[in-house]
Parts: sequence; C-alpha cells; structure tokens
Amino acid sequence: MNPVQRLVVVGSGATAWTAAIALHRALRQRKLEVTVIDTGPSADAPIGYWTLPSQRAVHAMIGVREADVLRTGATFKLGTEHRAWSRGDSRFLHAHAEIGTDIEGMPFYKYLQLAAMTGREDRPEHYSVAAIAAGLSRFARPKEGSPLTSNFTYAFHLEEAPYVAMLREVARSAGVRRVEGTLAQVHRAADGHVETLQLANGEQVPGDLFLDCTGRQAQLMNLVEAGDRENWSKWLPCDRQWSALANPQENPPPLTRTIAGSAGWLWWAPLAQASMVGHVYSSAFLSDDEALAQLKKTVPDLRTEPRLQSFSAGRRRQPWVGNCIAFGEAAMELEPLAGAQLHAGQLGIGTLVELFPLDARSQVEAVEYNRIMGEHADALRDFTMAHYRANSRTGAFWEATRSEPSPARLAHKLDLYRASGRIILLDYETFEEVDWAWLLLGSGCLPATLEAQIERLVEKVTPADVVPLHRHLVELAKSMPPHAQSLRPHG
Repeated sequence: MNPVQRLVVVGSGATAWTAAIALHRALRQRKLEVTVIDTGPSADAPIGYWTLPSQRAVHAMIGVREADVLRTGATFKLGTEHRAWSRGDSRFLHAHAEIGTDIEGMPFYKYLQLAAMTGREDRPEHYSVAAIAAGLSRFARPKEGSPLTSNFTYAFHLEEAPYVAMLREVARSAGVRRVEGTLAQVHRAADGHVETLQLANGEQVPGDLFLDCTGRQAQLMNLVEAGDRENWSKWLPCDRQWSALANPQENPPPLTRTIAGSAGWLWWAPLAQASMVGHVYSSAFLSDDEALAQLKKTVPDLRTEPRLQSFSAGRRRQPWVGNCIAFGEAAMELEPLAGAQLHAGQLGIGTLVELFPLDARSQVEAVEYNRIMGEHADALRDFTMAHYRANSRTGAFWEATRSEPSPARLAHKLDLYRASGRIILLDYETFEEVDWAWLLLGSGCLPATLEAQIERLVEKVTPADVVPLHRHLVELAKSMPPHAQSLRPHG
C-alpha cells in the first residue's frame, strides 16, 4: 500500500487555489499535506470570469464568505442576455431560474412552446422574477415562502487578479504550503509514476499525487504525457479572445451580456468599480487586429491594455495519467460562452474527492475518473454548441458552425426536441431541463408539434390566464433594491 499523503498542485489561477483548499479541507482527516507550486500569473489569462450558480456551493465548501467575494469587486449575476444571435435586433435571456409555475404538473415552458408555434409573441423572461429584476438592474437573494421568490438562484462576475489573491490568502490560512517557481522537469520512479517535480531554480518538490492546474499550457501534463486529445474545433471554431477592463456603469444590471458579431461574439460583464469586456472570435474568419478594432469600436473606454488568449476547443481523453491529473483548462478547452470555465475545474475537484485513491499506485479510480470527466466535458461542449446550432443567424462564420453534423448525443437531443418539444437529460449534464428551455425558446428553435397529452393541457391556458402571473412578478422585481445598492455594504 502506498497511501497518498502529499498532494502537489501546479498552477497559479483560481482553479489551482480552489483545488488546493477544497482537497485540504475535504481530506483533512487523512492529514493530507497540500503544496501549491505557484507558477506566477499567466500573460494570457482572461481578465475575469462570469460563473455558474455552482460557484456559491464551492465557496461554501472551501470556507469563503460571500462578503469576502464581493470585496474583490465582484457583482451578482442573475443570468446572461444574448443579443443578435438570430437576427440584428434579436435578444433573449437565460436566467438562473425556473420559468413560470407548473401547469397541472407540466413545465410552464410548454405553454410558451405552443404560443410560439401558433405565432403568439411571448417570452420566457416575462415569467421569471429573476429575469425581470435583471432587466430592471435590481437584485435580491432568493427568499423562502413563495415559489415565485425562491425558484431562482444567482452567480457572480469575478475579476481574476483580486479573486485569486483572496483565494491565495484563504489557502495560506488553511495551512496550504506555497512554493514559487517555474516547473522545469519531472523525476519518475521505475514504474513511470512521478516522484518529484524539479523547479527551474533546482528545488525539488516531492509528492504522491499531482494536479496540473496550469490552464491551456498544461505544463505538468505535457512533461508527463502528450496525451490523446479530442478536437472540437470543427464544431466550435472560435479560438481567440481579447479581454480588458472598461469603465463601470452607475447601476449595472446583474447579468452578463453577449452580442453576436461577424466571426464570433463580444461580451460585457459588470464589476463594482469597472466593467469586463471581451471579444471571442475565430482567427479563420477575422484577424487579431480586426477583432481588437471591433472591440475598441464597441467599447471605446478601455481602461487596461487588452489581453489576447488563444485556445483550441477540445479535451484530453485521459485527464488522469499515472499519478498526475489535469484539471480545468489543462483537461478541457472551451470558449467561455456558457460561463463554465471555473465550473469545469470544480467538476474535477468533486469527482476526485469521490474517487480519491487509497493507494497512489492504483489506476482503478483513474479509469472511472476519466470516464466521468469525459461525459461532463461532452455535456458542456453540447450546451455551448447549441447556442450556434439553434439560431438562424447568417454569414460565413455562422454557417460554418452549423456545417458539420452534430455529435451524436447533441443531435439526438435536438432532433427529439424539434420533433415533439421533449427536452431529455443524459448523465452528468451541468445544465438542467429549464436551462435548455431558456436557450432553445430564446433562440427561436421550435418543435414541429407537442406530445398529445401535453398539447391538450396547454390548449386550456389562454393568454389572459397568465397576465396576472406576469404582473405579480413585475411587482416583486420592482420591490428589490437596485443592484448597486446590494453591493454597497461590501465596499
């Protein structure tokens, strides 16, 4: 038996420090010694992130208070608004919320499907207090007592540098050891397992299990094994991102905004004292200079020098090799459209806690870990792809994103939806049925018909029946304080 007593995390970003804190806390009864090799800030790191609501659970798991998160300049996020994804003036919202209330046990979005199929103008955001509040730049946390005030959740907009600084301090207080340096080489045992990591200054850091959290560079995994990789670029051709800070809004809405462009999409996300902006695009359709010019034209008040990232959509088939595991973008690269950049690393953390090996030489856990993380990654890929597959926007780039047949699991999901309005969920999906409903209805993707029993129920509901619900939700949203006021107590 070779028990795992020393865990070494390589990386300097949010995923590295979150993994170190989470595993140190989750496995504290095993007296696990956790060391982070801090490789320093990456020149091409994004300016920040918009997250999924799962970020709140992660903060609770690692002992980070929401007030401390907000002191980094973070803001709340009730959803994402997508503009021009179908035509020039189109707009739809994807809120972190249910849509309406069930109709005799049937999801309310079925009513909206039939309304759209029969040509009646109605929108999912009319039936969500979170969506209405976001449009009014108001925010309040969910409140128990009524399904209408408790059926939503929220996430965050985070600036990378201050957020990482906060996590680093939490890790230090928890007893995580920090070593600064650049990874130079690995030293292996006779069976191929890594025993120590050697830094550029000659220092050696021993360990039993090693995590690569160095992002797209995958500094550790590339020294251990090149690895077989699934390439998704034929479906997701965006491979570049410019990002920067810009001036703040006085009372910004608690939402992320994307705007479809000629070869990708631009984005805006508020911070307490600034705004984060960016342009995600395909270099096959737009040069870096042209993409930057478009960003500056859209947002002329940039505060910082824009950062350029390059990435290639895809994933490692085996993120766990020997006693080394790729986390986050070291395991999977995906454009940030779905807001899952930090979430992908969190999935790795949770799965590793469940499958943490008793023996550092055991590979049984690695096989299952690789299977589960592959399914998680494919599900995130599919939800991201659906933004491109469900819309009707024209142009060379947009038509290219739809030219290749969809992966089988996504094709089956969309075919079933278009045939009868059913939304099916497979194993290990991050996004729930209502998330798909927000996306597909908002994109104008409609079924040919509805299931007979569903249609009979929906036909009983008239537009007049749902007007009181909409009015009540508007009043609830108006009773919430302005988003900026919700942030003020935290500086």
